[in-house]
Amino acid sequence: MIPIEICIEASDSDATTQAVSAAYQGGAATVELCADMHLDGLTPTLACLTAARQAFHQRPGLMAMIRPRGGDFCYTPAELALMLAQIDMAAAAGADGVVFGVLQAGDQRIDLDASQRLLAAAQRHGLKTTMHRAFDATPEPDATLQALIELGFDRVLTSGVPWGVKGTALDGAARLAQTIRAAQNRIEVVLAGGISPANVGALLAQLPLSCGRVAAHAYSGAQIAGHTTVEAVQVLVRAASMDLR
Repeated sequence: MIPIEICIEASDSDATTQAVSAAYQGGAATVELCADMHLDGLTPTLACLTAARQAFHQRPGLMAMIRPRGGDFCYTPAELALMLAQIDMAAAAGADGVVFGVLQAGDQRIDLDASQRLLAAAQRHGLKTTMHRAFDATPEPDATLQALIELGFDRVLTSGVPWGVKGTALDGAARLAQTIRAAQNRIEVVLAGGISPANVGALLAQLPLSCGRVAAHAYSGAQIAGHTTVEAVQVLVRAASMDLR
């Protein structure tokens, strides 16, 4: 069975409670909290993080986006300082992990120094760390993956499709397969990008799932009429249930 992560729009604490509760009851292994999904996800507020922790009970899978603004993934010193403070806030609210990605201006390679600072802050709190789809914006994914492993990231979120290019994880299946093989079980690969009950089976059938740790991440694919529901999450969980090859 492939663990399912549900992405939650966390811009209102009451709506966050309802969505996270649905994900919990539907069988999600993890949830990723993101404010302002129209900006591809920003750091949620303390109120939303606290509400989500209560709704997800003691299940150890509450992940918080750490992204101070929309746009690119190249941050100023002031923005990095804010991200460090947001990691502290997430930990204080009971998050189990944080999700971030920092690239160098110009060549778009991973910013090693900034990543190390953020990782150190997360690790001080015992938080798991995920690089988000900034990974897909880097020019050499295999080299970036190796850097993430050496830095100590626990997970990487990827669609296999270059950032800014239209397409779902199904379109990126070949690239995803390569990433899973290259990971060699040293980092969890979280599949993302338009994943739904309609396509998750076809996607998983193309991947070398026995080669490493793999999870699937969905947003609208776990919704009905724009809302995360128990039924939608359950359908996705069932669709992703298959024997590892």
